[in-house]
Amino acid sequence: MRCEEVAINLAENMLLTTDIVLDNKTYHKGYALTKEDLIIFKMHGIERLSGIFTDENDLHYHTVLGIVAAKLCGSNTAYAIDKNGICQIVAMTTGIFNGHEERLSKFNRLDDNIVLNSIEPYSFVQKGDVIACLESIPPAMSQTSVDDILFKLSGNIELLSVTPLTPKKAALIYAKSNNSFAETKHFTNIVKRLVKEFSPLDVSFASEFNTECHIDNVANALEDALKSNNDVIFILPSRPSAGKDDVIPQAVSKISDDIVARHFPQIGAHDLLIAEKRNKKIIALPYGYDKADVSVINRSVKQAIFSEKMSASDFNKRQSMFMSDGQVLDQSLSDSLISGKNLGSDTKKANIGIVILAAGIGSRTGRNKLMVEYEDGTPLFMRAVNAALGSEGRPVFIVTGYHDEEMAEFLEDIDINVLYNPAYRSGIKTSIALGLKSVPSFCEGALLLPADMPNITSADINKLIASYKKGKEKQVCMFMHHAQKANPIIWSSALYDKADIVPEDSLLRPIFMEHADYTTYVEVKNDAKFLDVNFPSDIEKALK
Repeated sequence: MRCEEVAINLAENMLLTTDIVLDNKTYHKGYALTKEDLIIFKMHGIERLSGIFTDENDLHYHTVLGIVAAKLCGSNTAYAIDKNGICQIVAMTTGIFNGHEERLSKFNRLDDNIVLNSIEPYSFVQKGDVIACLESIPPAMSQTSVDDILFKLSGNIELLSVTPLTPKKAALIYAKSNNSFAETKHFTNIVKRLVKEFSPLDVSFASEFNTECHIDNVANALEDALKSNNDVIFILPSRPSAGKDDVIPQAVSKISDDIVARHFPQIGAHDLLIAEKRNKKIIALPYGYDKADVSVINRSVKQAIFSEKMSASDFNKRQSMFMSDGQVLDQSLSDSLISGKNLGSDTKKANIGIVILAAGIGSRTGRNKLMVEYEDGTPLFMRAVNAALGSEGRPVFIVTGYHDEEMAEFLEDIDINVLYNPAYRSGIKTSIALGLKSVPSFCEGALLLPADMPNITSADINKLIASYKKGKEKQVCMFMHHAQKANPIIWSSALYDKADIVPEDSLLRPIFMEHADYTTYVEVKNDAKFLDVNFPSDIEKALK
């Protein structure tokens, strides 16, 4: 594919890069000019023209949009291309639009020739609402460029989806200081605004708890609220929190499994706090919720309420352009809608997530083994990343720790879930727990892949996934090499609390003996497959 400006006589078969109107006839972007068209253009005084000349393997932009849209669209979405060559992606049910901000931003960094805009993530949408638009800037793209985009999108679930509304029960905890009239009025104003914002989303406020604004009292009230049949617990503070050591953050820290957002970058609402406990969501509202601009606050609250899984990385970056709400698909396109794909129980094979373990220091090699570069400048850990992305496992997570910033440079343009493990010095178990906690529930199991195994390929991973029996509750799948157990290893979700990788002394580890009755072994005879970079000499082997 090449873009050129040529004399009109040489423009036959050129694709137009923009619409041209002559005598009330529109020659649309992507139109291939014929000899007859050139005569008409010359009659209108057009002597030179710029456009695209395609090669054999180039794809027309309508085809490009269809291919990419099919990769982006998830459950309850569909897409159609309008007369202006814009691909409109539409909600096929009423619910909540799921679109992660950082992933939306990352998509627009994948290739300069394609652009995606969406409405704000976690917006309420009606069936038929346009949730996103996709544009291919040139009238054609090379097959290689399109394949590269698809590969970079392959490490995750679909980017755009809609979750149908389901009833959710919420509890309110009033953390009181003095029971004054002003304090009561403050609470009343917050509740009014909260009900106004979230009742339309099928959130009912089922129970209330009163407590003094002291750490133990708030923690006890939170315990009581969690024991009740509530999906979400809102904490209403009687004063702003001054930081992570203040009353509300301390109380939530005592009770919750994880605080995913303890600071909000908005003046007047910095004390928004989001946490979870056994998949129940805990939201400490900012003291000024009744007076603040809640547009962004509510987006974070909706993200917390309607996300099945949360992590700190979900809340730390906001940098997307968003469409306004309320656009509805043109009726003329309704018959050409193409349904988005669903991940989940409808597939014939089991969905297996992949967790790449790349947080360790690797002190035995004498240097950071995961960042050792091959001749093409690619670091060793990217071999595991590329193998995972090219496999059938979805979604793919990589747990980083040591040299996280250097790794981030190589992961920037890949749609993969990056999880930073601040406790990486405490051992690989912390990385395994963090990774498995993030694997969504539609995955029957997860494959643990150490990032220091550069010779494992996508085909190897697929072979291991194929050995997994869909629907069987307890199972472990691993490689066997000359009667020795070897990584990577798949654990079913029922065994996540037992999960571990295969260490060098695996024959002595009772954990693998305990699950032997439901372990599947995949025999592999190639010695090189299981090169594990542990020592300086292993690095040299890996680079050969």
